[in-house]
Amino acid sequence: MGYRPALAVLDILRGEGVDRVFGNPGTTELPFLAALAEAHDAPEYVLGVHEGSVVSMADGYARGTGRPAFVSLHIAAGLANGLIGLLNARRSRTPLVVTAGQQDRRHLQQDPMLSGDLIGLAAPAVKATFDIQHAHDLPLALRRAFALAVRPPAGPVFLSVPMDVLGEDTEVEVPARTPTPQPGPAHGLERAAHLLGAAARPGIVAGDGVGREDAVAALVSTAEACGAVVHHQPMADCLNFPTTHPLHAGMLPPRHDAIRAALASYDTVLIAGAHAFTPHHYTPGPALPPGLTVVQLDSDPHEIGRNFPATAGLVGALAPSLHRLAELLPDRVPAHTAKARALRAGERHTAERDRAESAARAAYSAAPLAPWAAAHSVASGLPSDAVVVEEAITMGLLLRRFVRLDRPGSYSHTVGGGLGWGIGAAVGRALAEPGRPVVAVLGDGCTLFGLQGLWSAARQNVPVLFVVMSNGVYRTLQDTYEAMGNQGVCPGTELGSLDFTQAARFFGVDAVRADSADHLRELVAGAGELTRPLLVDVPLRQ
Repeated sequence: MGYRPALAVLDILRGEGVDRVFGNPGTTELPFLAALAEAHDAPEYVLGVHEGSVVSMADGYARGTGRPAFVSLHIAAGLANGLIGLLNARRSRTPLVVTAGQQDRRHLQQDPMLSGDLIGLAAPAVKATFDIQHAHDLPLALRRAFALAVRPPAGPVFLSVPMDVLGEDTEVEVPARTPTPQPGPAHGLERAAHLLGAAARPGIVAGDGVGREDAVAALVSTAEACGAVVHHQPMADCLNFPTTHPLHAGMLPPRHDAIRAALASYDTVLIAGAHAFTPHHYTPGPALPPGLTVVQLDSDPHEIGRNFPATAGLVGALAPSLHRLAELLPDRVPAHTAKARALRAGERHTAERDRAESAARAAYSAAPLAPWAAAHSVASGLPSDAVVVEEAITMGLLLRRFVRLDRPGSYSHTVGGGLGWGIGAAVGRALAEPGRPVVAVLGDGCTLFGLQGLWSAARQNVPVLFVVMSNGVYRTLQDTYEAMGNQGVCPGTELGSLDFTQAARFFGVDAVRADSADHLRELVAGAGELTRPLLVDVPLRQ
């Protein structure tokens, strides 16, 4: 069946399950907007007033729905504004299909206003690009883009579409959608089970692939089958193992020396779905201690042996692979051995958590709030079904120590490093899962980068609780500055005292200032009762 190009795009979007378009429009997208207005069953257009917020909303939406989200940007400048979000999505492996309208080809050689090298701009931030030059190529390229976006490693795919191509008065054929076959378990699981079963001190590193591929329950079964202690990968982007489980030992720090020290107590480690232990700060030496037996499992074949040698490297879908591994392990690890390991680990981890929580509670009366008290009050107030969207840098590290989450998908972060993601991501997540409370925990610096997302929060009327941890400084930079042996205040790191309640009200978002740890906990506990967005400004001591 033939369609005009813009209507062909809509037909493909319907077939791919796209029910929302995240965008900020311009003249080069007018043919597409006209098609949206013409179609009675078109996806909803979700407007953002800055492209950074647009891409972040799509990121949060894709994570919440489990489907690629569709983004419409405008020309070179709009794409450039969205690049931070695309870098985050690529690093976090969020599947997005992103288009930007190019200027009319009939005068492109004359360097018209707003034109630019869209492919050159996008290429470093996405996993694939398509430069559409003919209307009949658009449907096929769009189909390919959706398939590529979800193929391991998942990520954003970009299409440059000239205005005249999109509005061309011709009919194009739309290829039928080919369902993506579901990958199966990895080969070599028997050897992996033998290596883990022979270990005296087994450990597991739960990578973000576990959370992305809905393999948390399978990893729990694997860990319990051999009594292996489980660490989250450094700066994990999602919940990859229940933080309430006795075998959970917290997150590995993002430095090779600290990772090496944390893993030194194990003789065999299963690394499942982790992106090569990407460090933050440089420290000499490898991430893994010498002599460690490594079983590496990933759905992306390029990860196997990428940054460290693996004794056994397995490629396959994580959930079925881990389920099969859990079935094989009981023949190699006696049940009483696995239970005894879990009991010892649980006692140790409970004692460590109790000490941290006691220290946090002891600081509840401080004014302004101590960071660890604020983190604890948020964690203790979270509704049981809440989704935490965290972009708080140093506060996020504290929050991870206190949160007690066991539901898959209940924690979101981006390791991409492009600030301003959190507000938009929380809006997108709330749109994707309207029945779950969404609590966005944000640093004040991160909030300033993504403040325009509050406009969309108000426009969409999403019941998100935005918690802004306001210490008036780029804390992580100051801490690193001091760790390097410097004294005094690092230049360019002081934000000063800011009133985020005023900023929220400007965009139409209700706001309140938390005056104590107990007050903050009460506000977080009420997140499930919200019917519209609310921002909580939390003054912290430096």
